[in-house]
Amino acid sequence: MSRWIVFLALFLCIYGSLHLYVLIKIRRAFYLEGLSYFLLLVILAFLMFAPLQARLLTTQGYPTFGLITNWIGYLWMGYLFLFVCLAAPIDLYHLIMAGLQQLFKVDWTDFMLLRRQSLMLAALAAGGLMIYGAYSAYQVGIERVTLRSEKIPARAGRIRIVQITDLHLGPMIYPGRLGPILAAVREAQPDILVSTGDFIDGAKRHVVDVAPMFKALPAPLGKFAVTGNHEYYHGINDSLAFTEHAGFQILRNTGTVVQDLIAIAGVDDPTAGIDTVAAEAAALAGLPPDKFTVLLKHRPTIDPSARPRFDLQLSGHTHKGQIFPFGLVVRLMYPLMDGLYEIGPSRFLYASRGTGTWGPPIRLLSAPEITVFDLLPADAAPESKPQEKMQ
Repeated sequence: MSRWIVFLALFLCIYGSLHLYVLIKIRRAFYLEGLSYFLLLVILAFLMFAPLQARLLTTQGYPTFGLITNWIGYLWMGYLFLFVCLAAPIDLYHLIMAGLQQLFKVDWTDFMLLRRQSLMLAALAAGGLMIYGAYSAYQVGIERVTLRSEKIPARAGRIRIVQITDLHLGPMIYPGRLGPILAAVREAQPDILVSTGDFIDGAKRHVVDVAPMFKALPAPLGKFAVTGNHEYYHGINDSLAFTEHAGFQILRNTGTVVQDLIAIAGVDDPTAGIDTVAAEAAALAGLPPDKFTVLLKHRPTIDPSARPRFDLQLSGHTHKGQIFPFGLVVRLMYPLMDGLYEIGPSRFLYASRGTGTWGPPIRLLSAPEITVFDLLPADAAPESKPQEKMQ
């Protein structure tokens, strides 16, 4: 509980400071006072707390109001982030120019914008980026990776794994959003379909309508999933039930051999409060070393002791920041956050940008993806060059 209190306090401090910045800018640009200033304060307070209000409305039995509030809150969150990223550099420029004017005793006001002009410029540019980001979030691309290994038996010919991750099925998934994703997975014709966490984001109403759509996807060698952090945020038992109803076998710190062709292991997200080193050891224990082993792990981090025991780790979680330039911050925490990395001799980690979106239904310079892995015997004829992104 204390961890959640600390997280909530930190979130409100950071998010609240962004709202305070907007409040000051609007008040100074339009010289608001009295009732108009109070109304602006009330509106910003509502927008700031909207995601929390939406959760409360839903749990109290008002799902429609919760859904509306959720959309308002997260659309505003995306817009606010973009606005601040655009407005802050303009303000910094003006601050520098003002300082230089004082230093050199010159008048450079012709090279500066009025407060209202700078506000409107940032507001309009943020709106344009929001529209582009919503379009980008809808355009799910296919990333293809080809790997060869002596551990892939010649009789297999080719084993195709399709990875989806970070779908965040919940109130921000709108009608028609899933159709292209399901169609792309079906067209890829996976032998194995995997989900590397954050499959669901707290929308129980999707169990009846959405889960059968995933269950109907063909994957002759099976469907496997692991938990992400959001499965725990919104109730692990309900999340596991939904994932199983969608046709996935959930690997919780365990592994399995699929038809004597390939080994797949999966670990829970650290949000479960587990010893991650022990969890990976348990997941990989007992798997035959002569089988190509795929480790499903939500976060793109590597346990050095587990590295020699798998051939390919599939992860997600980072969304590559989802909205630029947030990815620059995410990369500090997760250096291996986008694409294929060689982490040892014939050993790889792939970090997906994610298939869906969290929070704001927009993406900027971080297109969503479905990833297709073709695993071939070492002596198989070339199909395509493997995607490589070395750290």
